[in-house]
Amino acid sequence: MTSRKYRGGVPLLLVAACMAACTTAPVPAEAQTRAFTAEDMLDLVQISGGVSVAPAGDRIAYMLPDVAEDWNVLERFPLGTVYVRSLDGTSAGTPVALGSEGRRSSFPMFSPDGSQVAFFLEGSSGGQLAVWRAETGETRTVGHTFPGKATTPPQWAGNGRVVFARPALPGVASEPARVRVLHTTDEILPGDAYFANRSRAGLVVLDLATGAERALLDDEAPLRSFTVSPDGEYVTAALPSPDTEGIARRERNETFLWRLGAGEESRMITGRGQRLSWLPDGRMAWRGRGGLLTLGVDEPGPAQGGSGTPFRSGSGARLAPLEWSPDGRHYVTLVADRSISDAEVEAPQPGMFSIARAFTDLYLVSNEDGMATNLTADFDDDVSGPVWSSDGSSIFFRAVDNSTYDQTLYRYETERGQLSKLASGEESYGNLIPVPEGLLLTIQSATAPSDLWFIDGTTGRRTRVTELNPQLTDFAFSKPELLHFDNADGERLGALLYRPPGATDDVPVITYIYEKLTPGIHRFSARHQIFATHGYAVLMPNVKIKVGETGTSYVKSVVPAVQMVRDMGFTNDRFCLWGGSFGAYGTSFVITQTKVFDCAVSRATPPDLIRNWASGRDRDSDNIEFGQARMGGSPFEFMERYLSQSAFFHLDEVETPVLLTHGVKDYTILVGEGELMFYALRRLGKNATLVLYEEGDHSLYRHSRADALDVHQRMLDWFEMYLRPGSAAGNGGVR
Repeated sequence: MTSRKYRGGVPLLLVAACMAACTTAPVPAEAQTRAFTAEDMLDLVQISGGVSVAPAGDRIAYMLPDVAEDWNVLERFPLGTVYVRSLDGTSAGTPVALGSEGRRSSFPMFSPDGSQVAFFLEGSSGGQLAVWRAETGETRTVGHTFPGKATTPPQWAGNGRVVFARPALPGVASEPARVRVLHTTDEILPGDAYFANRSRAGLVVLDLATGAERALLDDEAPLRSFTVSPDGEYVTAALPSPDTEGIARRERNETFLWRLGAGEESRMITGRGQRLSWLPDGRMAWRGRGGLLTLGVDEPGPAQGGSGTPFRSGSGARLAPLEWSPDGRHYVTLVADRSISDAEVEAPQPGMFSIARAFTDLYLVSNEDGMATNLTADFDDDVSGPVWSSDGSSIFFRAVDNSTYDQTLYRYETERGQLSKLASGEESYGNLIPVPEGLLLTIQSATAPSDLWFIDGTTGRRTRVTELNPQLTDFAFSKPELLHFDNADGERLGALLYRPPGATDDVPVITYIYEKLTPGIHRFSARHQIFATHGYAVLMPNVKIKVGETGTSYVKSVVPAVQMVRDMGFTNDRFCLWGGSFGAYGTSFVITQTKVFDCAVSRATPPDLIRNWASGRDRDSDNIEFGQARMGGSPFEFMERYLSQSAFFHLDEVETPVLLTHGVKDYTILVGEGELMFYALRRLGKNATLVLYEEGDHSLYRHSRADALDVHQRMLDWFEMYLRPGSAAGNGGVR
């Protein structure tokens, strides 16, 4: 049957992985008060847009989205309220909300002296820059209103000036003509226009004392980014070159420089896509073939015939990006360690997409003599997130164990050359921010979503700063297990297994697939907790994708993983397979090759690689050939691959009931792909249901609480129908 949803929606807020369920299935009463539902998922709160810290470390500012706002469902830039609170060592004061009745606030940023916070207010009349003064606790709006939605924080240029992007309404794609003519020589195809960046924003300098505004760029400029120099006297901005503007994935930026204290016009510094950054001494830097190149603000850049000066730092010249010490004498940077590789991922091939990435070491480099020291030479862990302590005496960083994914937070004292552990465990550390006496950072685990914490830089003692979701004490969440199995090629792979809290046997199993999933073991996943607290185990096997064997790679990994769990003896021998997008491709293909699953759920599936390749969009053709699908070339080069690895050409073998869900406004995988699979299964007399969400995009329910609740309820109903005792095996019991 086909069901269409015509409703819009209403709010949510965050946890970018949310996709779970809400129904009432039997859960052991002793395990928890009640099951975690989709409504609970939508009520989760987390900090959005980062945390701003006053230079003295005595105050912090952050934004919390409004979970009752429909717009905030899966929104990258949600609407909410900015809060400021004092921070005194291990204690934090009561949050103070900034803004006014009926207006949302976002993107707080402390001034260099910490006496003010600049942020945006948005309401029915538009957006506006606002400034809060710590001395008086008062907020005032400054400058003109603007119609667009702020998507980037303001930046201070000294204590009396603010530079910000003043957004216009996004450019609107022109209506298609009654007659369209396409040529094979066309640079852009109409279907790719959806992915073009049509954002527009002016670049404005606002004097807080006088209220005077100076527009460096008008509001219709295709501004992509901007950065104020360390001394607050200059600003650079990146805009796409006229010949590449609006071409999805092919824009090449030009960088312009303004001097803020004078009325000088801008001048172009770079014009070939180089990304500029500022060094502490006020020089600009960018990455060139010879390493890091630098340029003074009065020197001509590459766009003016200049070549820049190689960064004089010996063995550190090739290293980037850089984290500078407060005094500018040293920097640290991450460098790939080619001696460590991930055996669960196929080695990268030239020009081919791969999730493989190099693990990194942390180097400390002297800016005076160029001496570079590898601080983590003895580590097998993956190192990331280095920051200097506020007094410049130490470096903090995190390391991830490549076998267990446990994380450790380290402190390296530069004068003593001593490395020590501050924290370690089955948790994830993020957004390291130096403050006096230690660090602010976010901490989450598989059973607790992210909160802000303070960690003492000497003792490692931690203090909670925020408790964003106190309502979660009602729930007993599942802690995933890390398992290992051999795929059909004899390669050792990992898998995660969530068991229902309190359940011991006769448990139905939902198998969720994408590619490599085990690194998420210490992150909170609302969708998996919903399923687990409703009485389902959730299996998440890693899949080792090989070029030209994408679908087959799924089968070779998923089926042995399911057998491993079946052999553990705690299941009721009922299994469901589900995935979204690339995982939906895998789901649709796997059920054509095996009958081990009693049901399947496939969200936004692309069942036919040939059709997807010929969708009329270069983006899709590139993705199928050398992107995530990894066919290695076009159908005219590898027709057999396309036929053998497409679910569509094997749908006559399907015996598994499948629930297909698709957003009508999905422009990532067009809705016709899902309809294609449904209509083929219908003609073949197979058991399939298609649910279309009229306003749904690739996520199905962005900006719609109603659709979010609906899709999760339908998934749980599907699981209940085919996985619970008393229901007939979805594939007729054939294994």
